[in-house]
This record gives sequence, C-alpha cells and structure tokens, in this order.
Amino acid sequence: MSHKPAPLAAAPAQSPVESGSLLPLRGWALELARRWNGGTYSLFVLHGNIFDLFPVQAGNGVEYVELQRFLVRRLFPQRSCLLFYDISEGLTFGTADMQKRFFEWLEIYDAVENTQFHQAGLPREFIRLAPLLRRFFLHVADHREKWRGITLIIHFPEKLIPATEEAGASTEERLNLVTLLKWAAAPEMATLDIGILLVAESAAELNPRLLQNPYVAQVRIDLPDAAERLRFLQSGWAEALAGNRPWSEWSDLTVEELANRTAGLNLLRIRHFVAEAVRNGTRVTQEHVSASKKRLIEEFCQGLVRFKDPKPGVSLDWVATHRAAKERLRELAWLIKNAKTDVLERGILVPGRVGVGKSFLIDCFASECGLPVMEMGEFRSKWVGDTERQQMRILLTIRALGPVIVVVDEADAVFGTREAEGDSGVSGRVFAAFAAHIGDSSLRGRELWVAMTSRPDLLAIDMKRQGRFGLCLPLFPAQGPDDVLELFQTIARVKKIELRKPILNYIRDTLGDRPLTGSDVESILIRAKERAVLAGRDDQVQRADLETAVNSFIDPLDPNLLALQELAAVLACSDRRYLPERYRDQDRGALLDQFNRCKLHWVR
Repeated sequence: MSHKPAPLAAAPAQSPVESGSLLPLRGWALELARRWNGGTYSLFVLHGNIFDLFPVQAGNGVEYVELQRFLVRRLFPQRSCLLFYDISEGLTFGTADMQKRFFEWLEIYDAVENTQFHQAGLPREFIRLAPLLRRFFLHVADHREKWRGITLIIHFPEKLIPATEEAGASTEERLNLVTLLKWAAAPEMATLDIGILLVAESAAELNPRLLQNPYVAQVRIDLPDAAERLRFLQSGWAEALAGNRPWSEWSDLTVEELANRTAGLNLLRIRHFVAEAVRNGTRVTQEHVSASKKRLIEEFCQGLVRFKDPKPGVSLDWVATHRAAKERLRELAWLIKNAKTDVLERGILVPGRVGVGKSFLIDCFASECGLPVMEMGEFRSKWVGDTERQQMRILLTIRALGPVIVVVDEADAVFGTREAEGDSGVSGRVFAAFAAHIGDSSLRGRELWVAMTSRPDLLAIDMKRQGRFGLCLPLFPAQGPDDVLELFQTIARVKKIELRKPILNYIRDTLGDRPLTGSDVESILIRAKERAVLAGRDDQVQRADLETAVNSFIDPLDPNLLALQELAAVLACSDRRYLPERYRDQDRGALLDQFNRCKLHWVR
C-alpha cells in the first residue's frame, strides 16, 4: 500500500486557513489521514463521536457538516469512486457521475456473466452484494489508469458483524466477517488505493476477531476539545442564528467562556443549546449553561450518569468526623488546586457500611477541589450491544470533561467480576475496557476515579491494585462521644435545628457510645423536629422531642450485615492511619476469621 496513487487530502496540522485552501486536519481526522497515507492498512474502523458536526471550507468561511459530508468533501474529494453501504439503503454513491460509471461497468458485467443486476437493481443484503463489489475491485485493478482510488464506507457495521460468540452468530454474520477479513488482507487492496471504512458509534459492538486483526486499524473520534469548541463558536453561525445581533446582546458569557464551560458536549449539542436559547429568547447565563450542560450530558449518557458542578462555598469543613480521610483528601485537593497532578492517584477506594456518608464526603471533596463530578452506577443493559455503547459514551464524555472526578457508586456491581454467565462475554469486555482506561497513566490529573462500596471484598482484585484504586480511605460510624456530638451539631445546622445545652448534654451522656452514622442522626433529628412542629414549636426542638425520637429509632438494617460491611472496610485498608483505634493493632488473621463468620451467618 506504499504506492497508493491518491492519498487523502491532508493539509499540515498547523497550517493557516486561507481563502481557497483546505482546512487543516486535526485530531482523529489527521490520524486517519496519516494511517491511510502510510500505506499499511486497507480497512479502518472509525468509532466514537460519529454523530457530530465537522468543519469544511465553504468559500472564505467555514461550514460545519455531518460526518458523511465531511468525509466526502474533506477527506475524499478526489476519489474516482466513493461508495456507501448500510442495510437500509443498500449501496449508494458519492455523486451521480460515480453511479453512472459504476453502472456502465455493471452493464458489461451482466453481459459477460449473464446476470440482470443492471435492470433488476443491486442486492441490498451485504452477503449478496460483496461478491459483486469484489469483482468491481478486480476490474479497477485491471484498469488502474482510469481510477484514482475507491473508498467504500459502511455505516452501522454492527448490524453486519455484531460482537457475539461464534456459536451464537448466524451463518450470514459469519460470512460477512470472513468477507471483511479477506478484503482487509487482500494484496490488491493494499496496492491500488482501495479502502474500506467501517463507521460505528462503539467499536466494542463489532466482532472482536475483526478488531484484533493486524490488517485492521481503529481510529476514535473524541468529543471536541476547548480549542475546537472555540473555533466552532467563532465561526459565525450563532450570530447569524440570532439575526446578526452581537454576542453580548443575548449572552452573559463571552465566546471563550462558553467554550470552556461546555466541556463534555459535542458541537451538535452545543448548537442545539445555543439555538434553543436564541429562539426562545432565553439569555445565556452561567446558571442556564450549567443546567443545560447537566441535561445534555445526562441525555447523551442515556440517563446512566449524574453530572454535578462544584458547589460554591462547600468544602470538607462541612463533613463531620472522618478526620483521617478528610486530612488525606485535603492533601489531594491541594495537589489538584496547585496543578501538582503528576503525583495524583488514579483512583480512590472508599469502602464503608451503608449510611456512613461516602457520597456526601466525596461531593464536598469535589467542591473543595473546584471540579465537576460524574457519578456512575450500574449501567448494564439486557439488550445486545447496549452495554458497550453506553460504556463508550460514558468514557468518551469523561475524557472530554477532564479534569473531573468520576464517582462509581456501588462499585462492586460495576467492577465486581470479569465474567457473568450467559452474557456472551459482555462483562469481560466491559471490565477490560474500564481496567484499561483507569490504568492509563496518561490520564493522571485529568480524571480522578472514586469507587464507593459497602462490600470491597466483592471488587475484582485487578481493580484494587496500585495504578487503579490503590488508595483506600475507609469510613466508619461515630467513634465515641465527640464524634456523636459533632454529627448532631453538623446535621442540625444543615436542617436549621437549634440544639440547646440540655439537648447537647443528653446527646453526649446518652448517645456517646452508640456507633451512629450520618443517616442515623439525620433520621433522629427529623423525627424530633416533626414532634416539635406538631406541638406548634416549629423552631424549638426540646429534649423530650429528641428522647422520644431516639427511643423509637430502630436501624432497619440487619446488624450482622452492618458488621460484615464494617469488617470488609477494615480488611480493604492498607494503611493503619485510616482505621479507628480499636482496629489498628488487631491481628489481621483474627479480623479475617471474624469477617468469614459474619459472611457465613449472612449467607444463611
């Protein structure tokens, strides 16, 4: 393929955009052009942010178009034949002239082979169309002086070669796979500038044998970075949409500020957001951008994540107890705020029993750092291909958002196993993708992953090693009267409940030895305030109200389960500094025996 006569139209990466010149290729497009022109591959998988807008030269200006038009106008403008295929439309052509030339050859083919394709039309099924295309490629090989390159772009290839176990694949899917693998390795494809481009949102939806083949190259389209978002916003379409009114008339944010605040969105969603504001007469404010960004990110990730901007004024000072964990998190926050990101952890494991305050602690930590939070829970789908596509969208967004804190709630469900019975290898692929991403040291400082769980013992061992979730900060209930009193005072301030001295004395004297959590204390205080409200004392909770609430309070969770969760947190910790005093010097073997007894009791 080193003798390809028609390389992709690639301008220098940093060349200026001049009137009549091609826009310089950037990012994925430059990578694709380099790998295509390098002469090593004939079959490419283009995946990721495929449903977006891409820049092309339009006279003296710039126009943003969908991916197919970008490929035609910018990457393949000089191709003799540009073919498109999907299972809905069948084979289509880049121009009417290309179609005419193809059917001229097809008429000759019909006469020689005694077929009727020219009159009856081309078959829509790929497995029937492929032999015909193969003969066309061979024809091009014999008449190379008439052809300046052929590109076949296949949309939705996951419908042709889905990621499934070989035993579960249909005969047609197997034949499709073999056809594409043979094309990728065919020597005439490598020497005659004949290329195949598979365009899929998620590469993981394709048969892994194709992805792992050495003749196949993968190119990922990431979400746009700040520079690309700024170029898009500066291209003039927004002002035109607003009736040529200047930017400041309808936006509180400058173009540069909006470009920075829309990290995690693709250009199409940015256009939707701006168009919606302009056409509805809604001024673009910081609050409007934050709310819209949250909605658009969560929509893109199909409602499987929660996006949260940092809350002004919130810090780790809002968190009661958990002194050792807070001290370590303050160190990490200082590193982040002072750009010392090269020494940051890739991930933090936060184990602890239910209700101990894991989510609140990390939210306060994120706000102290000034970083947004992407909170992710279990996202596996029962529908074929959905899990991989959802994972791809989540990881794509996380890459674009950085710096960001990624919180995985109930991490044992997400990172708990490599394999699950009957899922055709989906769990293994999902686990491998997460493990590779979290272990990528090049992302250090851009993403800080936090895994929260009440059962760290169920996490896969691969995830708990250094380089992934190597730092473990276990959380525990209140440890003595001071902790209990601090919990009550902190939560009472949030709930706007005044705790007078008789109440404080009661808390210290009566409740100081109870292993209460933040959720326990919140429940007790709300019950006490309810009694005060019903008695007509809205702002005055009395000792009797609190005593009644305490005496009626029963933790609904099984105490054996809570003991199991606490011991699991202790055993997950690798630094005695983060353990309560009563656990620091205990024999680990004895703790493990105790844990196993609790687990046996719980299983029964």
